[in-house]
Amino acid sequence: MDLSGLKWPLIIGIVVVVGWLVSEGGVSFMYNKFTETPVDQQDAEQQEAYEAGLSRLGGFLVKTFRYKKAEEVLSEAMIRYPEGTNYLYNRYRLAKCVEKQGRYDECVAILIDLRDMGAHSYDERVPEADVLQLRIDKLAETHELGEVGHI
Repeated sequence: MDLSGLKWPLIIGIVVVVGWLVSEGGVSFMYNKFTETPVDQQDAEQQEAYEAGLSRLGGFLVKTFRYKKAEEVLSEAMIRYPEGTNYLYNRYRLAKCVEKQGRYDECVAILIDLRDMGAHSYDERVPEADVLQLRIDKLAETHELGEVGHI
């Protein structure tokens, strides 16, 4: 059985589906999929999967420079799953979102909180305290925020 005639229709179909998934419609579809079921009606496996899904969606939005929507998705993930595996990393990515939207004081506050709690010891994806401090100092200097908390 020769399936070579299906190669191009299959490639085109995949490109169309992927293109839709990265569009606003696809992002909204994924967001709604992960938030349609109330947390108290989810079992532990669903909670883990939906929290991971929101986190991946938020990360995708950050990587595609859609910081306002990423902030919305990451905030929703943190509200819905405060004990989730990705909570601290989502907070770190949230700091980038608010920074890119020009809310530097809020960004610094998040970074100071992560630094002070030693977030790296709980989630290795969050930078260590000295790296966070360098970022805090740079933001404070660049945007003339004055003195900010030091280690």
